Amino acid sequence: MSTVHKGLTVTVTLDEKKIPYVNGLLSEYRKDLKIYQETYRKSLSGTFFISWLTLPVQHYAGKEPLPARILLLSSYVGSKAAHLKELVAFLGPQLRQVFGQSPEFPSGETGEQELIRFLQQKSIPNTFYSGFKFITTKEADKEAALKAAVLDYLQGPGNLGSETAPAEVKEKIEQFVKNHPKFHWASRGVPFSFRNKLQMLAPLVVFSLVMVASIVSLIALFFSDAGVFQWLAWIFPAFVLTLLLLFLLLRLNENNPHEPSDPLPDEKVREIVALETNPVINEMTVIAPLKKGWIRRVFLAVTLKLVGLVAYFAYIPTVHTARWLQMDRGKRLVFIANFDNLSEAYAHDFVDSERRSMNMAVIFSHAFGFPATRWLVHKQYNHRSEYMKGVRAHQKITQFWYSYNRDLSVENLKQNRTFREGLFKELDDTAIREWLLSI
Repeated sequence: MSTVHKGLTVTVTLDEKKIPYVNGLLSEYRKDLKIYQETYRKSLSGTFFISWLTLPVQHYAGKEPLPARILLLSSYVGSKAAHLKELVAFLGPQLRQVFGQSPEFPSGETGEQELIRFLQQKSIPNTFYSGFKFITTKEADKEAALKAAVLDYLQGPGNLGSETAPAEVKEKIEQFVKNHPKFHWASRGVPFSFRNKLQMLAPLVVFSLVMVASIVSLIALFFSDAGVFQWLAWIFPAFVLTLLLLFLLLRLNENNPHEPSDPLPDEKVREIVALETNPVINEMTVIAPLKKGWIRRVFLAVTLKLVGLVAYFAYIPTVHTARWLQMDRGKRLVFIANFDNLSEAYAHDFVDSERRSMNMAVIFSHAFGFPATRWLVHKQYNHRSEYMKGVRAHQKITQFWYSYNRDLSVENLKQNRTFREGLFKELDDTAIREWLLSI
């Protein structure tokens, strides 16, 4: 079984006049969540998050209209086919009602297979990030319950003395887990761990092997003129030269006058913030046209592909999942994140860190209204205020938002997994002390 997290993005065009009606439908579904949260959790057992919203017409380069849309974005674990089947089995009527407002929805009766095929056809690629890789919804629940039970045990009278050595504490915990009828699974280790890490790393490994083979072929050409060396030798130089050319063209585009975003009206900001009422996890969706110039669209597309290759190594302590993608022939940037805290604090996590603000500029500097750059990462203008203005100007209200888990932060999930991984494992005293801090 794959425990790699993935993102599904489905989008269709919509007559802008129908946006209020669709918004009403989605808002009603959101209200139902307060009553049927547990039903959702049981029926969508492989789904971590769902964001469902409408997008009004936006304009590229101040002139070209980009169509109104319906967007369905989900974060799931497992196969895409199983996820689509799960969505349609539980949300079939709602999916038909909302997507049925689009001219792209098929006419006539749509059974489950037709609806699955429609969602598959209207899904588009995205660059996806997860802060708690390789954890399923069920394992998140089980690991939280395991740690809670161990804490209760440790706090029980007579289970630990004030002078108990760390190794003895670990041994007592393991005996408790081993003898508890509900936690036998914890002694078997984390399933599919190594296989799924290889699965996620495979694209980067293939890319690296191709580049290494090209470099080796360049050297080999000094000793042999074999055709395979001549063909492979071009790949690495072509890749480097293409990136250099793109950087040069981007630098020319960066000389265009900076156009700041119009500030979002206060009532719209209040409307967005009013939805951020969850005590731990909230959601943000930012959708903006790109700055003028084909180089922006091409450079962003290449960047997102390269970011996807190294997503395995990324870790942002407050972000559960995030994704970036381009729509409408690459002229629109979509960003969605599920994160701990509120959107204002979340955005400042990036603005107030020099390294993170540079990483952020690699993607967001291409979006209209965001701060100008020089050579992509060097900031210009009032970076912090302009960035926050750009975020708010293009932040959208998500009419329907579902989260499987509402009470566990990214650090909670990570520590729960660390605690499980340390069980029944040989550790020295220093490692045991660090492991006990995860409880």
